[in-house]
Amino acid sequence: MSTTGVGVAFVILSVLLSSGAPAQEYRNSGEHFEALKRAANGGPKITFDKLPDWTGIWTRSTEPVFKFDPTQPSVQQTTAQLTPEYAQKHKQKLERVAKGIEWDPISDCIPPGHPRWLTTPFLREFVLRPDQTLLINEMLGDTRRIYTDGRGHTPDDEAYPLWNGDSIGFWDRDSLIIHTPQLMSGQYQRQQPDYSDQVETVERWRKTDDNTIEADVTVYDPSALLKPWHVVQHYTRVTTPGLRIRSWVCEENANNKVVQTKEGATQHVLPGPGAGPIVKNTTEN
Repeated sequence: MSTTGVGVAFVILSVLLSSGAPAQEYRNSGEHFEALKRAANGGPKITFDKLPDWTGIWTRSTEPVFKFDPTQPSVQQTTAQLTPEYAQKHKQKLERVAKGIEWDPISDCIPPGHPRWLTTPFLREFVLRPDQTLLINEMLGDTRRIYTDGRGHTPDDEAYPLWNGDSIGFWDRDSLIIHTPQLMSGQYQRQQPDYSDQVETVERWRKTDDNTIEADVTVYDPSALLKPWHVVQHYTRVTTPGLRIRSWVCEENANNKVVQTKEGATQHVLPGPGAGPIVKNTTEN
């Protein structure tokens, strides 16, 4: 089969494959979030003694790591039902990957952004307080702050797109419900579809056993998705004694100069231990 034929097949699969999620009944993420809040009696305030125990170090347990939906048959076969425009973008991306050409925006030391944040294969730590929860990703010290003090979203006249958006939530017994709009466009992961700056998410996080935290996620994106995309992520406790989240500033790594080749691919230049000055990522001439 030709590369083009493979790409067309992937586009067809991106429409036909189903994540197995129940049909969505909400017109948008805001309506979904408010329905969950009503079902939880308004999301009553919680005290320290009622917070669940999410202490420890965690990491996403999905393999291969590039799958945004852990149930998709392969990295290339998305379960998202994409609009024609974004299905075509995904097809073109996979055709470039088949030729060995792939540029990852995080090569420029920018954050992955949400919802890609959910899939990055690094250590995580979760800090719970009654008024807010911090979801910490070791990569770039990338932290999502979830306000649970009853405030609403940043008003429209003050809002602007952010890598991790504007997140508010509430506790429904042992589950944290999160609503995140005001996001930037990006990609779900390498070889995965792109999302637009209209993307928004509704999440339910809960600890399912001593060593597993589950995030039930519904993605809304009217520009890129024909219908909301439902996925379930799992994070597993890391039991290495003494393990901790460390500081990570990728610009400080003198051994990792990243350039974009003439063909558009990511290329790492490794001069050797301790060699060379700190350089910013550049585009190859």
